[in-house]
Amino acid sequence: MTEDRAAPTRLYRRLLAQIGAYRGLFSLALLTMVLLALTEAGIPAILQPVLDGTFVERDPSFSRWAPLAIVALFLFRGLFGFLSTAALAAVGTRLVYDLRVRMFDALLRLPTTEFDQEASGNLVSKLTYDVNQFTQTAAQVVTVLVRDSVAVLALLAYVFWLDWQLSLFVFVLLPVIAGVATIIGRRLRRLNHVLQGGFGELTHVLEELTRGHKVVKIFHGEAQERRRFLAAAKKLRQFQFKVQTTAAAGVPVVEFFGAIVMASAIYIGTSRGQADPLSVGGFVAFFTALGLLFSPIKRLTKINEPLQRALAAAESIYGLIDRPAEPDQGSHPLPRARGELAFDQVRFRYPGTERDALDTLSFALQPGEVLALVGASGSGKTTAASLLPRLYELDGGRITLDGIDIRELPLADLRRQIAYVGQDVVLFNDTVAANIAYGADTIDMARVREAAAAAQATGFIEELPEGFDSQIGENGVRLSGGQRQRLAIARALYKDAPLLILDEATSALDSASEKQVQQALENLEKDRTTLVIAHRLSTVEKADRILVLSRGRLVESGSHRELLAQDGVYAGLYKTQFRDA
Repeated sequence: MTEDRAAPTRLYRRLLAQIGAYRGLFSLALLTMVLLALTEAGIPAILQPVLDGTFVERDPSFSRWAPLAIVALFLFRGLFGFLSTAALAAVGTRLVYDLRVRMFDALLRLPTTEFDQEASGNLVSKLTYDVNQFTQTAAQVVTVLVRDSVAVLALLAYVFWLDWQLSLFVFVLLPVIAGVATIIGRRLRRLNHVLQGGFGELTHVLEELTRGHKVVKIFHGEAQERRRFLAAAKKLRQFQFKVQTTAAAGVPVVEFFGAIVMASAIYIGTSRGQADPLSVGGFVAFFTALGLLFSPIKRLTKINEPLQRALAAAESIYGLIDRPAEPDQGSHPLPRARGELAFDQVRFRYPGTERDALDTLSFALQPGEVLALVGASGSGKTTAASLLPRLYELDGGRITLDGIDIRELPLADLRRQIAYVGQDVVLFNDTVAANIAYGADTIDMARVREAAAAAQATGFIEELPEGFDSQIGENGVRLSGGQRQRLAIARALYKDAPLLILDEATSALDSASEKQVQQALENLEKDRTTLVIAHRLSTVEKADRILVLSRGRLVESGSHRELLAQDGVYAGLYKTQFRDA
């Protein structure tokens, strides 16, 4: 089996295995679809005795039971149609819910490198567009494949029973349909893969515009963003057009061959004379059934387009679900660390770069010690901080916590020991209290208030309309920079972890806000092992030790006074900042 054929087969098996959890509902949907399809042949089957009995034999009994039969037939069709739709919708919505949950769980487990390498818009598109695409097309595909296939078989059986000789012409359609479906299916599969990527690209452009709208306005980037959007939208339109025209191409081919079959059947049926002729009712029923055949046959011909869309969406969905999670093989439990931290010959290089971001970096912290990492941009400060919670995996060396290699710790245990406050504060569209207690199973309001007080945040929180229950908007848009920073500090205080990472926590603040935040940080650092990443050197003068990094290497170490006395790299950076200030 070729790879092109094997991939859809694997997808079918996975989907069927997942649908197996709802086999009762799915079986009901299939059964009622089959019954609905079988009633399709009931329409011409009623016509034959009605026409022959009423207009040929003049039997009045047909006038009495025929209307009742028609009403009963369509009553059953309505009932079977509703049940099949409802049962299939129940299966479909449950399946989509399961897939969304599995995709979201996969996102939660993805390594940070995956988020670095793929645009966030593409990931969002998978959970929104791709799943919706699957929702809209899967039910349509199943319905057409089951109901219309059975309807075609039932109508073919009926016309074959009426007149097997005339019915042979109908079978001319089957190889034509198979050939058209194969050719169109291959092209649609290729086009739908490109279409999935196009939607991801469009989502990415929209997401960047909404996230960076202030920068766009201030830097007059409207024209540039419009060009990006038009390029993505145009590309998407072109491929949507190709998909729709390719799908539509099969219909006229089938209709043309169908017309030839109908014309041939009429000619032969009316030219046979008295040699085994059909009755008037039989002749009308035959051509009624033949006419009814074309609608399901056309739908079966067009099924390739939604089928390939569903397959492309399913490939994208399972592609995300199957991505490897960040490694978590640690088996050494650690309820609460003392805070002894050591980097031992640590090496790390970002994927696709030519040099190490960290090159044999070694240093150690004792419990309760405050260590600052300083250096020019690109020196490796933030990289070192990112390695501690294992957002990235080391390329060499090791990091130990209380003497234990952090790779031997379960990720949950390791990250439970760490609190983080960064320059780019991330808050959630929730209440103040929920943001402070973020990650906790329950909100302890006494601890929330205590953390807010220590973070110098109680004053502005109590001035909000609903205090701690106030909604702060997306990423705290209703708060100032200093207020957001103090909420992040309160969140770290609430967590009460033995290790603290401060990554440029005050660099974006004005002097007044920095003074308040600095006091909050000093409260936060008490009795914690603290790793401070700083660009503004005035914020690390009180650190127990300062390490100076350059191109991923440790070049200087000491206290603020000692490093100034050495008149080396640190002293040069400090003098430059002092002169600029």
